[in-house]
Amino acid sequence: MALAMTPRLALLIAAALSGAAACTRPERAAPRAPVESVDAYSVYDLGSTWRDQRGAERTLASLRGRPQAVAMVYTHCTSTCPLIIGELRRIAASTTAGIVLVSLDPERDTAGRLAAYAAEHDLDASRWTLLSGSDGDVRDLAATLGVRYRRLSAEELAHSNAITLLDADGAVVHQQATLAGTPETIRLARRLAR
Repeated sequence: MALAMTPRLALLIAAALSGAAACTRPERAAPRAPVESVDAYSVYDLGSTWRDQRGAERTLASLRGRPQAVAMVYTHCTSTCPLIIGELRRIAASTTAGIVLVSLDPERDTAGRLAAYAAEHDLDASRWTLLSGSDGDVRDLAATLGVRYRRLSAEELAHSNAITLLDADGAVVHQQATLAGTPETIRLARRLAR
């Protein structure tokens, strides 16, 4: 008996083969090894401007000064993005790192929507920064962080479930490509904070 290939099934298969995970199922790839930050490129060198959950315009360089755990998510996701938020909560509870959520869906994730999401999930603004930018800036940051994503429908995106740890100067020092690598991320974030 042959299985009919629907357009949605074809997209899910393509996303799985390309390393992106539909928001309906967590990614199971092996975690990436830590990257040394010596002489590394700083994410803060990207010349992009973003809006945070307060509506303030800011650059990524405004995050400089302490380690940051960064994830690219979208607020309308009801499956893996909440799991990512859960892992980021563990990081926040165990370290002094800042937590940054960057929207993959800037059209819907306006500053107002980000503020509502932060309030709904009790995300402390002194630790959590939620950002939305232009499509081009989102693509540039995703490429810099190695995050793959694509729109499956008007409501759903397939994306990597990566959490990236930046040092105080914005260099990538570690990336967990799955939701299972949080203890290593916490250990490295604590080491960076010393």
